[in-house]
Amino acid sequence: MKKIFLLLSIIFVSFLFTKIVSAEVSSTTEKINAIKQQISDLKETVAAEKQQAKEIIASTTLKLSGKKQELKNAIELKIGKALDAQKIKIADQFEQTIKNLNDLAERIDSRISKMDADNIDTSSSTILLETAKTKISLAGGELTNLENLLAQEIPGVVSIAEKAQRNTILKGIKTQSEKTKSAIKAARTSIIQVVAVLKGEQIIEVGATTTTESNSTTTTNQ
Repeated sequence: MKKIFLLLSIIFVSFLFTKIVSAEVSSTTEKINAIKQQISDLKETVAAEKQQAKEIIASTTLKLSGKKQELKNAIELKIGKALDAQKIKIADQFEQTIKNLNDLAERIDSRISKMDADNIDTSSSTILLETAKTKISLAGGELTNLENLLAQEIPGVVSIAEKAQRNTILKGIKTQSEKTKSAIKAARTSIIQVVAVLKGEQIIEVGATTTTESNSTTTTNQ
């Protein structure tokens, strides 16, 4: 009887041990599988983020390319002639500078309108802004002249006559390029003057208000 009981006890302990081991193995397997799943999910997330980054870069590149093409088309439409890549590059730099000056003039104009609405005297800056706008327009005209010169076909050096023609064209482009630079510089200087005077008018207005308030207080005290 004791032997049977002992045998049953051994069987029960073995069974219990097997269950425990099996449970531990199962738990470890589940943990490993969970870790594998996390790694797999992480890889998928990284891959998705990389793809998204590629799409953003591609989209940005496409937009930049589109803007360059738009600017190129704008130049060619303006002068009615085609320009090669090198000539477009030269024109682009001046075009962008003049565009920035025009944008700045528009923002200053908007600022002056707001100050006028607040009854701030902006007569000096208004006059200077009109002068600046005129100079920006003149710079644009000089640039158009330059772009027309750039659109000329520059001959290679084969004969003496062609060499002379080439030199004349290149000299004309160089001269007009300097005129365009000078016109843009004058427009930029004019815009800077507007900004300086506009700031001064704001300061004067604040000072005038403060003085008025001070005089009012003194009168009251008397």
